[in-house]
Amino acid sequence: MLNMDLSNLSLSLALGLSLGLSGCQSLPDQPRLPESQKLSARVNALYQQNNTPQNKLSQESNGPDESRSTVANIDNTDLVAVISEQNDIHPDLSGYHPIVTGANAFASRSILTGMATRNIDVQYYIWHNDQAGQLLLKDLWEAAERGVIVRLLLDDFNNDAKFDQHLLRFSSHPNTAVRIVNPLMHRKFQMLNFVTGLPRINRRMHNKSMIFDKQITIIGGRNIGNEYLSNDQNSQFADLDVLLIGKVVADIDNSFSSYWSAPISFDIETLVSLEKGTTNDFLAGLDKLNVDEKNNSRSSLAVYKTAIEDSSIDTDLVNKDVPFRWTDIQFLSDDVGKLTKSVPTNTNLVHQLRTLLGSPSKKLTIISSYFVPTKDGVSTLVQLANNGVDIKILTNSFDATDVTAVHSGYSQWRPALLRAGIKIYELKSTASEEKRDNKLWKARSQSSTSLHAKTFAVDDHQVFVGSYNVDPRSANINTEMGVIINDDELARQLHQALSDNLLSQAYEVKLLDNNQLQWHTVENGEKIIYDAEPRVGMSDHIWLTIMSWLPIDWLL
Repeated sequence: MLNMDLSNLSLSLALGLSLGLSGCQSLPDQPRLPESQKLSARVNALYQQNNTPQNKLSQESNGPDESRSTVANIDNTDLVAVISEQNDIHPDLSGYHPIVTGANAFASRSILTGMATRNIDVQYYIWHNDQAGQLLLKDLWEAAERGVIVRLLLDDFNNDAKFDQHLLRFSSHPNTAVRIVNPLMHRKFQMLNFVTGLPRINRRMHNKSMIFDKQITIIGGRNIGNEYLSNDQNSQFADLDVLLIGKVVADIDNSFSSYWSAPISFDIETLVSLEKGTTNDFLAGLDKLNVDEKNNSRSSLAVYKTAIEDSSIDTDLVNKDVPFRWTDIQFLSDDVGKLTKSVPTNTNLVHQLRTLLGSPSKKLTIISSYFVPTKDGVSTLVQLANNGVDIKILTNSFDATDVTAVHSGYSQWRPALLRAGIKIYELKSTASEEKRDNKLWKARSQSSTSLHAKTFAVDDHQVFVGSYNVDPRSANINTEMGVIINDDELARQLHQALSDNLLSQAYEVKLLDNNQLQWHTVENGEKIIYDAEPRVGMSDHIWLTIMSWLPIDWLL
């Protein structure tokens, strides 16, 4: 989701016009350097049959930095050896394990980075330049120092000039490469991009994945940043990832490769240069990690350190104690050509979903941080409900959403959905994950909570987990990815998660006979009913009404 409302767009346009556009830039003619292309060739060589990682790394390393292209420490636990035995038992299936808490989400990524011995491929929409982002970059750098080849692919919409410098220093390692998808032309004066290239930069890569040694991967709704990993003092996102092994990993790996090699993926070195007077030492430039934890035991760094100490994913993997559930899992992804409008719309992930899932006959449970059903979507949901399908929806309340315009694109459709018997729950901003009874939603408490998960369950067997929101932007503009997990138990848990047990954390929206809405919830153990939308002031209501009149649903 583009974190931009109409006022920001107007400001961008005004600034761009005032500058006269006299210094318009263009993207480089050559998106990639020979060095990063050789790095990808080294990754391919690692997995050629009958060739060991040691031999191939030695053969492919050359140039003045050859001494730093050290072979990965194969004496450490080998993920290939650890996981391949389980894969051999289930050759036609895939194993999944939900990652629910932010602490486990951070620890899993950090620890698996430390366990990798061959290569790590990383693809994200947002990678913040905060403590979480810098800690995980540091982990990836240390993996490269061991000889692991690291490829980092990022969308560009949430980057800035300072983070560019970190990425440039990171990519200076002979075992790393950084590419930016669909980059902005103006790196320092980024608002200019809304004038010079708005149609192009409106289309973003929303994919999120980490792949370790082509054996195990993490995908889901989380970006990389303090708020996504439940460690921000002001806000946090409730989210869901899955840890995957088995057959499906190859499909996710192929998807990464297609995005990595796409013509719109540019090496960071082709876009920016190291600023004069700044350090070229990557580790020294990580300014968010310079905290004295001895005198600040409650710092974010201490929280992340504790998360790693409390996690046992490394020993659990070695001992085969991770409770993977083995089943049939299908991977879905938009073609990277969606970003350039160069592929047919019937290849979009939303069409793949419709083909694989069909039409629900019993139950449909939707958990979506940004829920913009549109007129056609509402008509479809109402028809399903009229046919006897039990439909429940969880999205953000007005106070919990981080994009106000999205709420205007959703709230106008509540009466029609409720009139058809569809149940609607809205997460409260005061929700704390540690209070949720359902095991899918247990985590540590923070201050302000916003739903960020993107998952839904169809009937008694199929569950989607990924980056796809139920909104027009995910369907038609951004690229998305996810998996369909065929598992009765997971479907049951998702369906049961939306019930009266959720009312301490959410509002249930109800429609009265006079077509007025009510918000039912539980506060301090008592049932409370609001006759007006909670935490929506008069100015908020006016603004939401005006935005609901605007033809902007397609943009949300």
